[in-house]
Amino acid sequence: MREVTAAMVALGGYGNTYLREIFTTPPSEREGFRLVAGVDPNPIGCRYLEELAAEGIPIYPDLDAFYAERTADLVVIAAPIHYHAPFTINALAHGSSVLCEKPIAATIQEVRRMAEAEAERKRAAASIFVGIGYQWSFSETMQRLKADVMADRLGKPLRFRTKVLWPRPLSYYQRNNWAAKLRTSNGDWILDSPVNNATAHYLHNSLYILGPTRETSARPLDVQAELYRANAIENYDTAAVRVHASLPGTDDQVEVLFYTAHPVDENIGPVLVYEFEDAVVEYAAYGNPLLVRFKDGHVEDYGDPFANEVSKLWQAVDAVRTGAPPACGIAAATPHTLCVNGAQESPEEIVVFPSDLVRRTGMGDDDTLVWVEGLRTTLEECYDAGVLPSELGVSWAQAARPVDLRAYTIYPSSGV
Repeated sequence: MREVTAAMVALGGYGNTYLREIFTTPPSEREGFRLVAGVDPNPIGCRYLEELAAEGIPIYPDLDAFYAERTADLVVIAAPIHYHAPFTINALAHGSSVLCEKPIAATIQEVRRMAEAEAERKRAAASIFVGIGYQWSFSETMQRLKADVMADRLGKPLRFRTKVLWPRPLSYYQRNNWAAKLRTSNGDWILDSPVNNATAHYLHNSLYILGPTRETSARPLDVQAELYRANAIENYDTAAVRVHASLPGTDDQVEVLFYTAHPVDENIGPVLVYEFEDAVVEYAAYGNPLLVRFKDGHVEDYGDPFANEVSKLWQAVDAVRTGAPPACGIAAATPHTLCVNGAQESPEEIVVFPSDLVRRTGMGDDDTLVWVEGLRTTLEECYDAGVLPSELGVSWAQAARPVDLRAYTIYPSSGV
């Protein structure tokens, strides 16, 4: 078996999830895989420093220092959003394939540069790839569903709805210097938000399931997004999003509705209903299987989409070895970034929730949850009805304009 070497970029945060997978997998089961380096200028958040030292794995301050001494077949990137594009392009230039965490990048123009860098490298080494770590795209459950949708087993797609209401306390926004920020101090776009970070998987998944091939997602035609905030942050912490996605080879469109919020008093989701002519796909949050209820009355259990969440790592390793493309690469991840960019431009402004509805609840360890009275109920009503808050007639809601994404090539499109 050909040995695949890997370097891990960013050892704290989600990097710990990858390292846990590597170091808890018995050596016999990771035969043919070798972690050769960590890359992090300040690995204080890494929980596996002892394991790295015990296996003699060096830590470099940046990718340039790493490539000055060695190389790797695969570079795994778990760095903040604004580093995804430059780190990926750097790794490709040095001949490494990449598994980069979601989202692919902050802006569509960065995505285009990444795609160009991948295409250029492929001309020299056809097996080089960039995978994007939306774990549901790598799950057996979602691959089975996608295959059945592609085979027209469920009938024509009609409407997809998803809600993910995840409380996040003040410490969530204070954990680093880029949380909920629009830009870095030097002007690079971040656009951190629930749609572009914590719950990004689930908007992406709606588009991915509708994609015409295993490696593609549906193309969004337009996006309309109402954006709100309760926390004292730059960007939004609550969103209600409507996307119209095209169905390949037809003039038909699928309505994709997505509701997400952090200032809520109860953890809900991901919950989804994907409606087709001949079946309804349902998922009722953690611990439940994805069910497909066919109109003839029978129900099929497609399994748990959260099973083996880090299988994306081993699938990327196999892709290096076999030359097969990853399930989710640049093409599959691009539509989500299009939606994020368009959503950011959809409302005239991010609406601040009325102060008389904002509550604060202590969470221990001097932490506080900021939440909005009635927000959870409102978003659940919107989800059930398939409408945005302004269409429900909520007093604090403000309508937003649809943004055409068919020729959207740069964020912000206004040039501001």
